[in-house]
Amino acid sequence: MKKLYILVVLLLLGAGLRAQQTNLTEAVDFTVTDCHGQTYNLFEILDRGQAVFIDFFFYTCGQCQTISPYITNSYVEMGCNMHDVFYIEISYIDSDALCQQWVDEHDVEFPTVGKDGGGNEVFDLYGIIGCPTLVLIMPDRSIPIQGLLQLYPFSAQDIVSAMQRYGLQPHDCTGTDVEESDATVNLFPNPVNDVFTLTGADFQNITVFNALGQKVDEWVGDDREVRISTALYPNGLYFVRVNGEETRRLVVAH
Repeated sequence: MKKLYILVVLLLLGAGLRAQQTNLTEAVDFTVTDCHGQTYNLFEILDRGQAVFIDFFFYTCGQCQTISPYITNSYVEMGCNMHDVFYIEISYIDSDALCQQWVDEHDVEFPTVGKDGGGNEVFDLYGIIGCPTLVLIMPDRSIPIQGLLQLYPFSAQDIVSAMQRYGLQPHDCTGTDVEESDATVNLFPNPVNDVFTLTGADFQNITVFNALGQKVDEWVGDDREVRISTALYPNGLYFVRVNGEETRRLVVAH
């Protein structure tokens, strides 16, 4: 393992992809908008008691592509942004369209921000000059993890273990997330403009959460088909939990 670690470091240095530490000891606030149109403020998330884990990346970065599955899997292990840690990834160069392509290719369910949503400004604020760079910001605004070489993730568990050293604990996600091909519930259309439909189950309880893990809607009944209006939902990413068992991702785009 030690030899592998040294080899990886040398490859990163040789490829010019060495991630630098931000040299910040305290977080700087920022507000960004992800590729789905949802806006997030750093200090608002910290003030409600969540740590924030930021993956600074860009679409054509080879090492970013390599570690993306580990970050995504650790996001699930840490509770899908609904518990101790809030995940977000930020690019300084990619448009919203390219960020959406990245999201689709890498099955990313947490917010992805590009240059259109203010990503380049955050890179400047934190002095990020290489990708990938991983930053963990605690609710007290301290920054215990910054850079890549001090935490090169060979697996999702490496990331989870690093967070546990700072008192952040794994949690179950809301319901069980499943692949489209394995789903028993049909959700369409997706993305949705005004109304989406659920079929394929005996629906008794449906709960909708936004990307912040906040409940925004709930339906209780007993039906085989349910139509839900999204007229009051802001554009963005949502999770639809069905009968407490299955969770589906939903994009609202008016």
